[in-house]
Amino acid sequence: MRKIMYLALSVLIISSCTNSTEENSMEKDQYKFENGYPVTSDMPSIFEELDYQRAVQSYLWATPAVATYSFIEGLQRDYGADMYTANIWEKSATPKTIVFTGNSQSIYSVGYFDLSETGPFVLEFPENLLGMVDDLWYAPITDVGLAGPDKGAGGKYLILPPNYKGEIPDGYYTYESTTFMNIWLVRAFQGNDGSSPVDDLKQIRTYPLSKIDDQPEMTYKMVSDIHADLTFPTDERFFDQLGKIFTKENVRDIDMAYLGMLSSLGIENGQPFSPDTKMKALFKRASETGNAMARAIAYSSRNENKNPYTDGQWEWIFLTERPTFYTENYLDIEARITYTHQACFTANGMVAKNVGVGSQYFAAYKDGNGAWLDGSQNYKLTLPPDVPVVNFWSLMVYNSETRSMVVTDTEDAGLDSYGDLQVNENGSIDLYMGPTPPEGIESNWIKTDEQTGFFVYLRFYGPKQEFFDKTWVPGDIEPLDNNR
Repeated sequence: MRKIMYLALSVLIISSCTNSTEENSMEKDQYKFENGYPVTSDMPSIFEELDYQRAVQSYLWATPAVATYSFIEGLQRDYGADMYTANIWEKSATPKTIVFTGNSQSIYSVGYFDLSETGPFVLEFPENLLGMVDDLWYAPITDVGLAGPDKGAGGKYLILPPNYKGEIPDGYYTYESTTFMNIWLVRAFQGNDGSSPVDDLKQIRTYPLSKIDDQPEMTYKMVSDIHADLTFPTDERFFDQLGKIFTKENVRDIDMAYLGMLSSLGIENGQPFSPDTKMKALFKRASETGNAMARAIAYSSRNENKNPYTDGQWEWIFLTERPTFYTENYLDIEARITYTHQACFTANGMVAKNVGVGSQYFAAYKDGNGAWLDGSQNYKLTLPPDVPVVNFWSLMVYNSETRSMVVTDTEDAGLDSYGDLQVNENGSIDLYMGPTPPEGIESNWIKTDEQTGFFVYLRFYGPKQEFFDKTWVPGDIEPLDNNR
């Protein structure tokens, strides 16, 4: 018997070596050369492969820019917004808003501006807000409010166009953007009596510096009940967006190498973008590959420091110490993909280790056994007593396909410390996710969509020292015995 096993093993090894040799031979002979020159018949396929590879890598590189541009298009298309509109989620965001990893606890306002049309632009924010102004690449130009230079007192922010050479007036927090297209978002806080902060957000004003004495009329639009899609396309339309961006956007020095690759694809700064049928087919194939790579990077990061704890499935949302995704030695493209594939907006306050200020974020894509979270299964998450936050914590469930809030008949996708949750005798809290509620504990349950996978974000607003010391550790998301 053992002899037969050895014989079978020998045949398997020989077969494997033969197949490997054949594969290597095929790879070696994929392209033929004559006197060092590629044969003429191979040239079209070589260049097609070159363009395909350039398109795939450009997809990964350009994700944050396309995401921001598509977000702004969504504001214009679905909310009818212009640069003088403060779009306000007066009842917080709901599943009606298709937006990457939004949350249903915060009262947000968001807007945009285009410095190529306005020149230097003024943003006036009232007191007691928390937010940011980001450029086209979702890199923070500045934090505003509690984590910004005004420290929550409110103030006037002046954003200058790229390479601005004009006079700069006093009386503003002044910053220069690297791009023409920019976007802002702020969060307001409920009063101690539970009163709405919408009136505070209605004090926001935006206008060109040149119109300080003749400011455009502001529009304050309540958008919580308006269906909108603020996400970016992951198919061949991704490249249509990229073409629109570079017909007008400022070109940074750090973009030049990628723009060199894009030029062979018909995307060139200041030039119209009109791909032919063959190029559209290539973009379709490249977007399929780019989307697959982005999902692999986002949901199964190769970053050795992705886990905040030695054990468990929780992962950091930000995998670099800077919200620009730069390390000391390079721009971490994969860390940027992990974030911008599934989230939008960045701020220094989202990564700074400031006790009691700003926020910190965890994600979980797998259960405690290492299996992908499945909307058809039931799960439990236990938070130990005394969650270390000054403000509040929240847990949100997102559709792994859309990366937006899970949509169910409950019209709810999150739980938070503001809610009326059942607490265990020892102070811990059990939270449940799945298609069926736990009997008698429905208040602690988020319904999932049985047809899709999901992932969760656990947010800490105003994290305490115990969070940073890691003396408080959340449990994993564990599958329940009553799964089907």
